[in-house]
Parts: sequence; C-alpha cells; structure tokens
Amino acid sequence: MTTLYERENTVAAIKAILDKARRAAYVDVQNSGAGKEAAMARDSPPRARLGESARRIVARFAAVACPPEVRSGDRTERLLDEFELLLGALPAGMRKSIPVAFVLFDRAARLYPPARGRRFARLADREADSYLRAVLARRRGGPAAVVRQLKGLVVMCYYELPEVKEQLGYRPGPYIAAVSRRRLAAYGPEIRAAEALVTAPEPGSSETGVFPGPQAGG
Repeated sequence: MTTLYERENTVAAIKAILDKARRAAYVDVQNSGAGKEAAMARDSPPRARLGESARRIVARFAAVACPPEVRSGDRTERLLDEFELLLGALPAGMRKSIPVAFVLFDRAARLYPPARGRRFARLADREADSYLRAVLARRRGGPAAVVRQLKGLVVMCYYELPEVKEQLGYRPGPYIAAVSRRRLAAYGPEIRAAEALVTAPEPGSSETGVFPGPQAGG
C-alpha cells in the first residue's frame, strides 16, 4: 500500500512531465503546413506503440473528451496514430509516464460510485462522461491537473487530423509561405550572409584546401 505522501509525489512528478510534454507538442503543432510535412518526412521520430490496454483507454478517453465527430469513420484510429507519433517525439521518461497516467485514470474509475466497480474503458457513455467531468471538477492540482493535461494532448491530436482542420478552415500553409516570401525579400542578403558564415569551413580545415604550416618544435 502506498502512502498519501507517495501518491502526492507521484502525481506531482507526472504533472511536471505532462507540462513538458504539452509544451513540446505545442511547438510541433505550430510547425504545421508544408514545412512541417517536409521536416517529418526528413526526420520523422519513431512511433511509440501503445499497448493494447492503453490504446483502448485512450480511444475511450477520446470518445468522451473530443467532439462527437471523433467517432465517425476511422477518426479514432487515426487520432491514436497521431497520439503515438506525438509520444514517439517525446523523451523516454515522458513516453512511459503518459500511458501510465492513463492507466491510473482508468483504474481509479472503480472508486467512482456510478461506475459500480468498472474501469473507465468499460463504462457506458453517460457514466464515462460524468466520471471525466467529476475528476476535472476537483480542486486544481493533484489528479485533476494531470487529467486536464491528458485531455489537452488528446484533443490536440484530434484537431491535427487533416479533415478536422479543413472543417475549421484552418489552412496555415499559404499564409506561412507568403510570410516566408516577404521575409526573404526583405532580409534575403542578411539571411544568405548568415548562412554562409555558419556553413563556411574553419580556416585550416581539410575543406579549405589550406593547411597551417609546420609548427616549431618545442
């Protein structure tokens, strides 16, 4: 049996990890459009495969936390794929802690009276929704803060789906391309000069074809 102190420390540690995960994921989402697609194709992180049980929990969580349209077609499966890609881009500690947090949330539903001893993944829609709302309605900090972070990650993955972006009219690619062209036109010489400075070989290296002369022996 773990003590209250140990449980509070565990919750605090998971919350800190999830805070970092959301910040890292937010940066990735901002790099959307053609540039993001090219970067992913060039340096795509490995997918962090969820276990079968964790995958069911996240799918059930998405069905409750996301708009109802998440259940149409194969959106849930593709959301899970997006979530696994997100996990794969995170440090090892985060990849392990986030699925653990989902499992703890799932098992804790047994203590929720309307659940009647059932896990979250096995609850009907009404009970699952009320359980999630009850957890989120608790005072800030502790389990509510962790679950709030989990919800943010899952919902973010939903809104990363191409057809969801299209429904919202979210098309950042043309805007990003236009801004890039304006910046290149305004600061092109400075950018090229900086690139040349960074990529130029160091004096005396083999790339310059000039080698320093022999040094006097000591």
